[in-house]
Amino acid sequence: MSHQSAIRALHKVPATATVPNQAKSSFVFLLLDGFTHIALASAIEPLRLARDILGRDAYSWRLVSLTGAPANCSNGMTVLVDGGFAQLARGETLIVVGGPDTRRQNDARLSAQLRREAAHGVKIGSLCMGVYALARAGLLDGEECAVHWDAIEGFGEEFPEVRISRNAFLLGRRPTAPGGAVAADMMMHLIAEAHGTELATRIADQMVCNGVRSPKSQQKVSVQSRYGMRNPRLVKVLNCMEENLETPLTAQEIADIAAMSVRQTERLFARYLNTTPMNFYMQMRLEKAHSLLLQTELSVTEIAVACGYKSTSHFTKNFRAAYDVTPKKMRAVSA
Repeated sequence: MSHQSAIRALHKVPATATVPNQAKSSFVFLLLDGFTHIALASAIEPLRLARDILGRDAYSWRLVSLTGAPANCSNGMTVLVDGGFAQLARGETLIVVGGPDTRRQNDARLSAQLRREAAHGVKIGSLCMGVYALARAGLLDGEECAVHWDAIEGFGEEFPEVRISRNAFLLGRRPTAPGGAVAADMMMHLIAEAHGTELATRIADQMVCNGVRSPKSQQKVSVQSRYGMRNPRLVKVLNCMEENLETPLTAQEIADIAAMSVRQTERLFARYLNTTPMNFYMQMRLEKAHSLLLQTELSVTEIAVACGYKSTSHFTKNFRAAYDVTPKKMRAVSA
C-alpha cells in the first residue's frame, strides 16, 4: 500500500473523494526579526495535515526573511528560510509573521514591498504583531483587523484609521490572527473555505483541538473566568468599566449599572474582589497606561488623558504608587 493510500485508509477518505477545490494553494510566510514561533507552527501544521488527509499536494508553503538570512524567533530559536522576500508568484498568499519587537520596527523598504505586492493583487495577511507591518504600509486603512488584546490600546492610538477587532481572528481580504494557537484556527477556516468543514474538523481532531474556533470568538477569557466569580451584577459592571477607561464612570453611574446603591456596590466589590469599585477602576486605567507607555510614543500627558486623568501630576502620583516608578522612568528603562 502506498503512503497516500495508507493515509486515506487511516482517515477514511476514499481515493475518489470529491473536494470543492482541486487547485493547489501556496503560502509564503515572511518572518520578521523576533517573530513568534508558536504562531508560525500553528499556521503550518494545518496545511501539512490537510495534505496528509487529502493524500495529495493540496498545499505548499515556503519561508522567507527580508534578506534571506535565517530568522530569529522571540524565544531565541533560529529558523532557516527558503530565501529572501521577493515578488511573489501568481496565486501565492503572503502571511507576515511578527513578534513583540515588530511594534517598534518601522521599515520603509518593507512597507514599499508590501504595497507593491498588494498592488499586484497578492492576498496579504498577518500573524501576531505582523499586523503592525501591514498597518504601517497603509494596507489596513479602512479595513477591520484582529489585534492582540495586549496591543489594542497602543495600536489604536498609532493607527486611528484602522478598524480594530477583539475577535480571535478575521478572514476576508486581509486575514489577521493575533498570534499563538489561534493562527491554527484561522488556517483551518481558510482550508474549510477551499475543501469543506469536514476536512477542517479532521485536522482539528489530529491536532487534539476541541473543535475549530469561530472568527467571532473572543481572544481573552471572560470576566467571570478572569476574576473567578460569576455574580451577574459584578460581571456587568466590570465589562462597563473596561469599555469606559478614557472617560471614567462615577461611583453613582457604576452603582446604577449594578442596579444597586453606592454602598451596596461597595459591599459587592469588597466581597468578591476585596477592594472598592473606584480602586479597582483606577487599577484598570493604570494597566492601560502601562501598556501605552510600552507600546506607543505618546507623551505622558497624552497617556494620562487617554486613561481618564485630567491632571498629569495626579496620573504620575497614582502610577508611581502602583508600579514604584514614574511613567517617564518606566519608559526610559524599557526603551
